[in-house]
Formats: sequence, structure tokens, C-alpha cells
Amino acid sequence: MATEMERKLRAALEAGDSEELQRLCGEVGSNIELEVGGFDTQEYPFKELLKMPLVHHVACKPVSSSCLELLIDRFGPDCLTHGNDRGEIPVHLAALHQDETWMKLVKEKGARDCLGFADGSAHTVAHFAAMNRKSNSCLKWLVKEVGRDCLTVPNEYGDTAVHLAAQHQGIESLEWIKRQIGTDSFRLNGWCDEKAFHFAAQKSDNSNLEWLVKELGSDCLTVPNEDGDTAVHFTAQHQGIESLEWIKRQIGTDCFWLKTTSNTIASHFAAQKSDNSNLKWLVTELGSDCLTVPDKDGNTAVHLAAQQQPVDSLQFIFEQTGVEMFRLKNNRGETPVDVVESDRCRTDRSAKRAWISSTRLEASRPPAGSSAPTAASAGSAAVKRGHHGFARTALHGALNLLMAPLTSLWTSLTSGPSEEGLSEETGAKKQLDSCSFTDWDFIRQDNKKQLIGRGGFVCKVYKALTDRNQTVAVKVLPLSGTGQSGKLQKAVEMEKRGVEILKRLSHPNIVQFFKCEQKSNGLYIFTELVSGHSLFELMQRQNKPFKESGVRDFSRQICSGLNFLHCQPQGAILHRDIKSSNAMLNNEGVIKLIDFGLAKEIVGTCGLSTGVDPKGTPYFLAPELFMGEDDSIPYSAKTDVWAFGCTVYELTAMQPPDANIQQFRIAVLRCAGREMPQIADGFSADLKDFYLRCVDYDPRKRADTAELLRHSFLSASS
Repeated sequence: MATEMERKLRAALEAGDSEELQRLCGEVGSNIELEVGGFDTQEYPFKELLKMPLVHHVACKPVSSSCLELLIDRFGPDCLTHGNDRGEIPVHLAALHQDETWMKLVKEKGARDCLGFADGSAHTVAHFAAMNRKSNSCLKWLVKEVGRDCLTVPNEYGDTAVHLAAQHQGIESLEWIKRQIGTDSFRLNGWCDEKAFHFAAQKSDNSNLEWLVKELGSDCLTVPNEDGDTAVHFTAQHQGIESLEWIKRQIGTDCFWLKTTSNTIASHFAAQKSDNSNLKWLVTELGSDCLTVPDKDGNTAVHLAAQQQPVDSLQFIFEQTGVEMFRLKNNRGETPVDVVESDRCRTDRSAKRAWISSTRLEASRPPAGSSAPTAASAGSAAVKRGHHGFARTALHGALNLLMAPLTSLWTSLTSGPSEEGLSEETGAKKQLDSCSFTDWDFIRQDNKKQLIGRGGFVCKVYKALTDRNQTVAVKVLPLSGTGQSGKLQKAVEMEKRGVEILKRLSHPNIVQFFKCEQKSNGLYIFTELVSGHSLFELMQRQNKPFKESGVRDFSRQICSGLNFLHCQPQGAILHRDIKSSNAMLNNEGVIKLIDFGLAKEIVGTCGLSTGVDPKGTPYFLAPELFMGEDDSIPYSAKTDVWAFGCTVYELTAMQPPDANIQQFRIAVLRCAGREMPQIADGFSADLKDFYLRCVDYDPRKRADTAELLRHSFLSASS
């Protein structure tokens, strides 16, 4: 449990508040360990919070060096040689983040010997100084203090300060290094025989690479490392079109066909870039054939784009190759569609699923004027196929999964009437009566259970067919392989009780829960199967927010569902994860709230939680949720209302409030009481007031759902 001092130190460090931090450093009793955010994602791409001693954090942050001086005076110079869990000492981090004045301070405080310390990977202070993207003053100071030899000391991987400066610093540093130890230093072998120009090609701009080519000649662009990778390959992945055009002017277009030892070419590397600009440029230069060249594992640029790039890359590739892109297989028999469904897919999975479904559907439709199967013949075929007649080839739409790491997904995403709603023989509606089913089985597609969604990192949702001949959604929470069996079973019982409560509820704007079953390998939760799309996905498909009439209609229905939950006679039932991706619009225009915040306790007990912070999407969390501690996080009906207000804003802007702020800073902004952003001009004053009533920082003044239903915005005619 964080103390008041720890919370204050963390806030001051993340805000870079030197004055407050200096005051706190004068009061803190020890070099305590803290979890602090606000780090550069280029240096720590997988860490939102880093846990280190206080002196380490001070050395990293944009604060006055007087804070470090005060801590050295309090704890002694030994605090500068204490390593964190990676073996980094504060002097390493000061060299990485600060300027030479911090190095001088270290020397003055009697810790000159620590300038020779190396971390667990043999990175010296000079290595860290060479990665300082703000200033090269630390590197220059070190050379004066310890000599020029520090520039060519290899780390565990063989990389020197010269290699790292080529990637992280600018031309001025390279010119200075040339004056110190000569041009040949740029040909030193590092990791996998990589030289300075390989590192320069991995810099986001090509200034260093151009300088090195002038110094060493254009031949350096095609010098391979141990894996056959050249500066051309790295440029295709890390830099922009202007760099590729510059390389073309230097050595021609053929260099983009150069193969590595893994048979990868420039298009494979470009397909791993976060956007598809380089891939498009290469297709223009080389033709669409470069997209389908297999590497030694059979993977093409199409496979890699499906894994690494956003959905618009798939559309671009489809325009080049047509339906052939869906038939490409690697050595394991995987198509790009399989890659999207795998754990290797890192971006836009739900949007990619939706695009694949709709594109396949369009490609499979007969041309205008050709004959198509009649409804009768299609129905007959479905009957002949038996249960497999329900397993459609294409999913029409996909629920956006975003970043809810501990929530669940409840719904199928098909277009057209859902299977449970129609009788095959009569076409008449029949009442869904799935609470009483006793047996069921997964619906299969291509001999695999038909996966229709994922709930966070561990839960999966499938289609199932019951012995009542109706389809339902079944969410599976894995239980095997987890420890703490007593706590786990307690969490399972809590989950079961939650489902028991929810299944008794019946409201047109709330997904219907049916039952819960525990098996040896998991907990199975059955719900209504909803057809349609989430509001988030609809905005993405339309590429624009909703008009005010749509915002009013959807808000009225969401608020009605929430009010029903909050006004239960036995006490309010909380949703805990309201956002546009958890509001489904079915084919009849009815909103269904899905993805209730169940499973938090069970997933946390399984050791799959990432901490005790409030669970949900940070942009939608009420400020009071960031102030609770451990098991006292104050969820309430008013926290649902705050998330609802953020959702209203999202429907007008396609993104939640403060979406331009990094996630880990949202807590700081909310705890500081920063004013919430306003809804854009063009929307009515009633809508703007409705939103502000939802996001009042004081939960006591924040509107409840009953008041919101009476608000003039919802009562106005569309």
C-alpha cells in the first residue's frame, strides 16, 4: 500500500516539479523504492511504470540537479552506486537523461570512481551518455575525464559508444567522434557485425546515415551484418520515404531486392513499420510482386503487415493482389488471416477481422446479373448441413477490443438476423429460452471452435449451440495452471454469484445472461448472442463521429440501461466499463450494454492482473478511482456515470476526453483536477451541459442516471 509520501513523490516526479520534489527530498527518510511513470516509450516501450529507488528516479526526470545533491547529502555518495534490477546506477541514468552539470555534481560529491561502473549488460557510463538524445555534453565531459578510450569499449554485445551515438545522437556528435578517434571508428564491428551505419539506419531520420555515406562511401549501404541485413533493410523499417528515395539516388532500385540470410527483402522490413508509407513506395518502385516474396519461413510482406500494421495496409494490399492475399501460406500453413487471429497480431485486430469478413463477403458475391441461390435452396442446404449450417463463413463486423485487459466479451458479431431468432421452417420469431438448456457444444468453423472475440489477455468468447437448438455466446475464463486455489475458488464463487444476479435482469438495453458452468479447465459464462456492431466500430467504419441525433438516441438507451442497473431494489448493480466499444447497436437499432466488469476478481486471483490499480480503460475512469488503495477502490453508480459522460464525448469526437495524453498521465491529470475538455462547437448547448453533468469532479454533485434521463438533451426530439 503506497504511503502519502510515496504518492506525493510519484506525482512530483511525473510532473517534473522541481520545487515540490526538492521539498519532499528534504523530508524523506530513506532511499525508498517507487513505481513511477512518465518514461520515454523509446527507451522503455513495454513499461508504463518503473520501480526503482528514489535516487534513480530523480536521475531520470527533468528536474533540478539540486534534488540529487540534496539526496546525496542525506544518504551519502553510496546511493549513487546502488544498482536497480537491471544493474543501472543513478550515474548511468543521469548520463542518459541529463547534461554535464549532473556529471560534475557526481564528481564533486566524491563518487568519481563510479564513472567506471557497468550495468548487467556491460554498458558503461559512456554507453548511456551516447544514448542521450537531448545533449552530447555528458559524452564530451566523460572523454575529458576518463579519456577517449571510453568511446570504443564494447558492451556485452560488442556495441560501443560510437555505435550508439550513430543511432541516438546527431551529426555534431559524429563529427566530434571523428575528431577524437578518426573515421575508422565507424567501421568497428558491434552486435552481429553491425557497424555505425547499420545503427544510423535505425534512427528515425537519415541525417546520420547521409553523413556516414559522405565519409565512408555509398558502398556502406549494402554491407551486410552477420544476418545479411544492410542499412537499406533497416532504413525500410525505421525511416521514411525520403530516405528510400535518397538511397535510390545513391545506388539504384535493385538494392531493395537484396536478400538477407533469411531471404527477407526491403518489403519485409517495410511491412514491419508502424505505417504503410514505405511499403506503398516500394510497391510503386518494384511492383506488387515484392509483396508476395516468401522468406525462409514462407512469410511474405502480407503476413508481416497483417501482424504489425493497421487495417488500411490490408486494404492497400488487397487492391494490389486481390483475393490471392487470403490464400498465401507460410511454411506452417498460416495465411494472413491466421496471423490476424494469432497472438502475434499487435494492432487493430478487431478492425482487421471486420475488414476481412466484409472483403471476403464482397469478393464472394456473384456479379450483378448472375444467378444467386434462392432463399429456399439456401435454407435446404442449411438443413442438410445440420448443426454446421449455423457456422457462417464470414463474420460481419467485430467488437472493438481496445485496452480492457481485465474485462470480458459477450457477443457474436454477425450481420443479418441472429440464428436464435428465426425458425428455419417458418421464418417466424421464437422466444429465446436458453436459461433451461442442459447440453451444448461449440460451433466449429474450419474444424476449429468459432472464436468471436477475446476478453482482455486471457478470456475467449465462442459461439455455441445448445440442445434447445439456439445459438449463444460462451465466454471461457481459463482456470488451469493457476495457484492460490483457495483465493481462486473464492473469486470463482463471486463470479458465479454475479452471473446469478445478472441473469435475473431483463431490460431491452442490457445483454441477457443465461448461466455459468465451472469445469476443471475453466469457467464458462453463457449470454445472449447479439447481432450488429459496437458504436466504436460504427464510427471507425464511417470514419466520422455521430450526428447529434444519433448521440441523443444512443445516450438515451445507454442511460436507460444504466438507470435500470443502478435502481435495483437489492442495491445498485455497476457496469464498471462503459465505453462505446461496449455498447452494441443491433440490427433493430437497439443498444445492448455488454462486457460488464465481471471477471476482475477471478483474473486477478489467477495472477493475471497487473496490479491493484482500478481496472478498465484509463480514459474513462472517474478521478476518485485513482485515489483508492488496494481493495478500497471506490466504484459506485457515479463512477459509471463518469464513464458514460466520457462515452458521450467519444460519440462526438471518435475518441475519449484527453485521448492525446499518454495513458499513464491520465491519473495525474485527474488527481490534479484538470478541467475536462469541452465538446466541440457544432453541438447544442444541451448536449454540452449533459456531458458536463456527467463529469463533475465531485461525485456528490455529479448527476445520477435518473436526473440524466430527465435532462432536456434526452427529452428533445431528434
